[in-house]
Amino acid sequence: MIAGLYGMTDPARGDPERQVRLLADEGVAVVQLRCKGWPRSAVRALAERCRPLPLVLVVNDDAELAAELGLCAHLGDTDGAAQGPHGRSTHTLEQVRAEREALYIGFGPVFATGTKDTPWSPRSIPMLAEAVAASARPVVAIGGIGLENIDEVRATGVAGWAVVGAIWVAPDPRSVIRRLR
Repeated sequence: MIAGLYGMTDPARGDPERQVRLLADEGVAVVQLRCKGWPRSAVRALAERCRPLPLVLVVNDDAELAAELGLCAHLGDTDGAAQGPHGRSTHTLEQVRAEREALYIGFGPVFATGTKDTPWSPRSIPMLAEAVAASARPVVAIGGIGLENIDEVRATGVAGWAVVGAIWVAPDPRSVIRRLR
């Protein structure tokens, strides 16, 4: 399921439907609908509009909605139990080692990030490499990843890398997506 660039929407930096379509056009295989604070009905409508695209859609933070839509969910620390296929956020090596049910785990923030408030300090490249080695599941790196550090992220052996800000603040998002792939 996860291989390479893991796309994510960012409603603060543009229209999520346009973002999903652009990621699909550029061949990104997995895209998370990250629409924090949106009503469930709006996320559902977005997912339905994007469903025909040639990619795997992941619903952020809402296992129930993901199950209703037959999609994968991505769940954080406070999102409860999964109802079907899911990814899980992790921040420590203990969490990584303990996660056995998820399809994949997100690990981070690897670097400082401006797209999400988090109580977690940057985890670092060495800790990401440890997470990859310790995990029974594919690892997706997240947090502050961009063109300036993608090579060292890839060198850890991660299955994928989630990128938000570096894409959606760029004057030419397509170019950044291509380079990150």
